[in-house]
Order: sequence, then C-alpha cells, then structure tokens
Amino acid sequence: MNGTDGPCPVVNIADALARFGGGPSSGVYVRSAAGEEAIRRMQEVALRDLCESIPDEYIALLRITNGVQINGAHFKSSEHLVPENLDVPRPEIIVLGTEGNIAEFVFDRRDRRFHTINMGFPDERFASYGSFAELLAAVLQEQQVL
Repeated sequence: MNGTDGPCPVVNIADALARFGGGPSSGVYVRSAAGEEAIRRMQEVALRDLCESIPDEYIALLRITNGVQINGAHFKSSEHLVPENLDVPRPEIIVLGTEGNIAEFVFDRRDRRFHTINMGFPDERFASYGSFAELLAAVLQEQQVL
C-alpha cells in the first residue's frame, strides 16, 4: 500500500499496540518498554555514530514496546537499532524495521519523512509517509491487523 495513494487510518501508537498486542491471535508481539536510560544511551550513540538522532515518534514506540513484531514485520529495539544500521551503513537513511527480506521501514534524512523501501535500495520507495504513525498504520493494515 502506498502511503500517498489511499486513505490509511492514522494510528495512536499506544492505543493500537494495547489493542492488538494482548492476544496471541492478534499477530502483534509487544515487549516491555525500553527504559529511559537505554533510550538516552541509544540517542547518544545515534548522534555520535549516525550523526542523527532517532525520530521522536520512534522513541515514543520504544517507550511503549522495545521493538515489536507485527506478523511478518519487525521494528528494531533500542539495543539493536544503531548497531544494525552501522552493519550496512547508508548515510541517507535510518532503518527502523523490516518486512521479511522484501522491504525496510526507514526514516530518510534527506526529506525527513518515513518510507517503506525495497530492501537495500533507499531510492526505491514502495510508500511514503509524513509521520511514523502513518507508516505504522499502513503496516498494521498490510499485515491484516487493522
């Protein structure tokens, strides 16, 4: 689904994860929230090594769940986000999560927007979003949770 092509409900992250993360049949697997110290350390390392802070909307997700799996989609935890971005450095983006071996969910530093891209190809965008909440709503919808 392209975030620019059709209506996709905007999701309150806390409400969506509370609603879908409780039951085993939901397909949404939440973890305990990341602690403030872990988030602070992650942001320090991100600024130092990625030359960019992690977007506030993603930090809001980490305060609810330290990484989340939504059926075949996975969003990174505070401990893995920076090191995994350093494994395959691409200075134009920060990879926030993946969908199998097909797509990556990214924050693009060039346009300050969120995108679903073809894995490994930052300029091959499947969808674009003005906010992380819009991207999350699209993932929940595509993964047939919403």
